[in-house]
Amino acid sequence: MPLSHPVRFALYLTAVIAVTLIHDPRVLLLVLAGLLLLSGSGRPALLLRAGRPVLWILLLLSSGILFMGWLTGQPVLGALLLINLRVVVLALLTAWMVRDVDLDLALARWPRARRWLVIVRGQVQLFRRLAQDYRCAQKSRTVVAPTLHQRYLGSAAIGLAALDKGVHNAEMVTQAMRSRGALHD
Repeated sequence: MPLSHPVRFALYLTAVIAVTLIHDPRVLLLVLAGLLLLSGSGRPALLLRAGRPVLWILLLLSSGILFMGWLTGQPVLGALLLINLRVVVLALLTAWMVRDVDLDLALARWPRARRWLVIVRGQVQLFRRLAQDYRCAQKSRTVVAPTLHQRYLGSAAIGLAALDKGVHNAEMVTQAMRSRGALHD
């Protein structure tokens, strides 16, 4: 018998809390292997979906931690392994949850949470469109591929525009929902 969406979501939240309480890299490796075995078909795609967003952040943080360890002469490999494994496990759990849980059904008993889900989905859609608009604008204005420096500047511009638009839209949506009594229950 398949699990209902609220049960799946509760299991996801419980697993996230449990993973944050594990401090042994060997146990995290076992958890990672177990998650990959239990996740069903499409494991490589799920692992790519989980790893792609966190790969560059982990590389940046890991290089900073290694550099700090080199400067101070302190061993950091154990902590580095623990952090990286924990982030990968959490990313895999989240990608699996996004793939297999319908959040509308999972949050059906909590109308306030569903309203916030609508706000979050609207913001995600807005940011995707904003990034796509910036990419199309940059592509239409250049004949040759942009340099790395130009891509960094473009990413910074997208980030700043997204921050400005996100703050503005969050204020507008919140005021609109408040005026209709949606956030007063």
